[in-house]
Amino acid sequence: MAVFFDTGGGDIYGGPTKEAVIAAMLDDSDDVDLDDVTEVPGTMKMSASDENGDPTGDTITLEEEYDETFGSYCVASENC
Repeated sequence: MAVFFDTGGGDIYGGPTKEAVIAAMLDDSDDVDLDDVTEVPGTMKMSASDENGDPTGDTITLEEEYDETFGSYCVASENC
């Protein structure tokens, strides 16, 4: 079961543990403010996009979008 954290800046990361997710956030960006990071539920809905990043008009949950074989990574972003 994955955990999900919102950076407060438009990105939501997922991973196996809180520590792993925070490490991925800090690895991707050195300006993440950990005071703004909040846990969000895996049932949170987001807009789905295709392999080109174009919106499909469908919604999907973070749990459905997350692939545990990738470890900790940015699952959803408003910054694309």
